[in-house]
Amino acid sequence: MSFGPVGMNSGMDINAMVSKVVDSERVPKQQRIDSERDKIDSSISAYGRLRESLDTMKNLMVSFRQEKAFAARKVESTDETVVSATATTEAIAGRYAIDVLQLAQSHKIASDVMPQDAKYGPGKLQISLDNKEFTVQVKNNSKLTDIVRGINESKANPGVRASVINDVEGPRLIVASSNSGEKNALTLSAEAEPGNLLKQLEYKTLEQRVKDLEEARATAQDLIKPLTDEEQAVADRIAENNIKAAKVVDQEIADASKQAAIAADPNAAKDASAGNELSDVAAVAAATAGTQASQYLRPEERIPGWTDTASGTLLDSYWEPEPQLDAKALEKAPDVPGWSPSASGTLTDSYVTPKEAQAVLEAKKADLEEKLAQEKASLDAKVLSGELTPEEAKQIELSKLPQEEREYLERIDKAQADLQSAQESFDAYRGMTQVQAAQDSKVLLDGVAQLSSDNNIIEDAIEGVDLTLKGRSDRNKAPSEIDIEYDRLRVRADIEQFVAAYNQFYQVSKELAGVDPRTGQAGPLAGESVVRNADSRLKSVFSAPIEPASDDLKTLTEFGIATTRQGTLEINYDMLDRQINNNFNKLEDFFGGNQGFAKKVEEAIQGITGVTGTLRTREQTMIDRNYSLDDDQAVLDRRMESLEKRTHAKFSAMQDATSNMQSQLASMMNALGG
Repeated sequence: MSFGPVGMNSGMDINAMVSKVVDSERVPKQQRIDSERDKIDSSISAYGRLRESLDTMKNLMVSFRQEKAFAARKVESTDETVVSATATTEAIAGRYAIDVLQLAQSHKIASDVMPQDAKYGPGKLQISLDNKEFTVQVKNNSKLTDIVRGINESKANPGVRASVINDVEGPRLIVASSNSGEKNALTLSAEAEPGNLLKQLEYKTLEQRVKDLEEARATAQDLIKPLTDEEQAVADRIAENNIKAAKVVDQEIADASKQAAIAADPNAAKDASAGNELSDVAAVAAATAGTQASQYLRPEERIPGWTDTASGTLLDSYWEPEPQLDAKALEKAPDVPGWSPSASGTLTDSYVTPKEAQAVLEAKKADLEEKLAQEKASLDAKVLSGELTPEEAKQIELSKLPQEEREYLERIDKAQADLQSAQESFDAYRGMTQVQAAQDSKVLLDGVAQLSSDNNIIEDAIEGVDLTLKGRSDRNKAPSEIDIEYDRLRVRADIEQFVAAYNQFYQVSKELAGVDPRTGQAGPLAGESVVRNADSRLKSVFSAPIEPASDDLKTLTEFGIATTRQGTLEINYDMLDRQINNNFNKLEDFFGGNQGFAKKVEEAIQGITGVTGTLRTREQTMIDRNYSLDDDQAVLDRRMESLEKRTHAKFSAMQDATSNMQSQLASMMNALGG
């Protein structure tokens, strides 16, 4: 508190006098608080350093146990430029030969050189990638950069990237897949009018163009198919029934012919039985009977000399010649299923051949087209006369056409258009070409198993092993090899880190709790029992046997780890390496598990540095004492402020009294002098 340069008239410096009085009261108490605070801060810092060194050792043991260090695998490749690998604890140790046949790569296509000022559209590009398709609308007079922007900025784009390459001859469009693998092959189809440059930006493989052409041809073929499957089945049933009926009729006709021959020539039966030949008279009679075969008559009506007694002989001996076919039947015969000379009459009359069906369809189409032409001519006349508008005429024309016929014509028109488009695409393809094929990576393992992936990382190629492919194998060299084995060096390094962590803790504890022999100055934790307890607790774990371990590996000393005279740990590397190389499978029983060495070290340190541990409790006590000192400081500051005010008031009163006395004295002197 400052009161300004008061008391100057009387020669008194009140502020200085007040400050001296207050300081004489404050200094000893402030020094006590500051000294205790410095000691507490030093102790808290020392506890922090000690806790940090212990936690470092504990974390090493946690990692050593939880990461299954003894099950870890080490992988080495004879040629890292071809293949590298990583292995989990599930990998089976061994050596494997790797032939990288091909690397995975993404699909890339390019257009031909385009004119610098080329304009595209209107139309649209349909782009597909791995069964995902999106459409880019192309406005009229669009530039190539507009198309690139439309592809790259499409929200439905599944991973297609487009760019423009400025060739020395002009710009080219490059379209590529962001993902590698055969399934990520690109296709581009353009919907635009003929002559539109957009057509030159579509991409179809030769296989696709052939497939499109075959599909279009198949569709067109279906439209001109002579008979539907249902119609064909009906025709087959009719033909089958006709064949059965014809056989019965043929037998009856043959019997009647034989009887006619016998009536004409009594020797006909004998001749027919012996040489199977008829006389001229019998032949004429048989021919006459044959011409009447189309009209069925009972035997007694058409066989001369028929009696019930002679019926058996006559029917057995009678024979009639094959009927003759007319020109129409002969033309039709090869197309009739199940045709035979005996059934020819019935079948050729009833069966509709594909040629006839086609002729019927063509005639039907011609009649339909003629009818449409007449209707159209009538409507055109009304349009010319002004009775109808072109739109009204078109609606009337469509309404008069039966729905079935209208749909048929639409199908024909579409099939013809598709066929023409596919044929033109096949004959004069001018679209984009492939720059880089979409392909999977392929690997031959041990010359037997073939593996593949859509990228250059083959996961679980061998159980627990991931292969990273970097280049193709040289055919003139031996295959690359990967070697998988236990990671002994890692375990050795972990043990070394543990020993180093303990030695670090030991050095810190000696520095904090000991006395510097050169200066004689004690450390901030000198005399603290918590430091001695921490080291004692760890040393007891180091010397205690681990029960789950094998009999020849129960303590640290059997690994070559022992305590020196100075109190630190040291490693006998000959013993350690011998145990790692010869008894590696036994090490996990000593270090791992809930009863192993690593877990016991964790628990010992947790009892020291944990929330309820001795070190953390002591550290919290120091922090609480620091808070108490803050309260003491606040009390002291309030007392000193009050003292300063009281002292200043006293000195001010004294100054005022002195001034009054001086004034009175001066007045008296003036009076006496007067």
